[in-house]
Amino acid sequence: MNWPAFVHMDTKYDLSHLDGFSYDLIVPEKDGKAEQRYRLNVIFSIHCFSRGAKRDEVIPRELAYSDARETRIFDFDRYQQSKMLRGIVETLDARKCYHDRHGQFYVFETTDSAGKPAYYSVFFSVSKAGKKAGLNLYISTAHMRPEPPLVKNVKPVRFRVIVHNIWTAKGIKPAP
Repeated sequence: MNWPAFVHMDTKYDLSHLDGFSYDLIVPEKDGKAEQRYRLNVIFSIHCFSRGAKRDEVIPRELAYSDARETRIFDFDRYQQSKMLRGIVETLDARKCYHDRHGQFYVFETTDSAGKPAYYSVFFSVSKAGKKAGLNLYISTAHMRPEPPLVKNVKPVRFRVIVHNIWTAKGIKPAP
């Protein structure tokens, strides 16, 4: 998936940083267990740089951005924040991941570029793409939150466990 640039008031907003890409997650050999390699095909949704209309809000034509499924409002803040996504995705294995109530997972950053508290939540799912195609890592949305996500009494799960369990069809059960 490649996202066409957005143009607003003669300014072009390049979205190529959200083009789909693939990378290999390598889990090193440990305790006699062989090294594992997983091919991840990353796809970013329109929700990573746009927002839905609020109740009774009409989408302004000059801010409308569409994909094959929906039209949303281009969000300049989400666009700026989306520039962090590739780095976050490529380091998921080093981050705490949490299960949400909708069968997805999320991670979040806790500081902004100025070192102030900020909560950038990235929601994703993992699914099989086929034996030779690896796994799909779908980033369904990413946005700032006014407060930290609710992680109280929720156990984190390692990204490599998510990937391995999806690959081997074990699935991941949310913590109670």
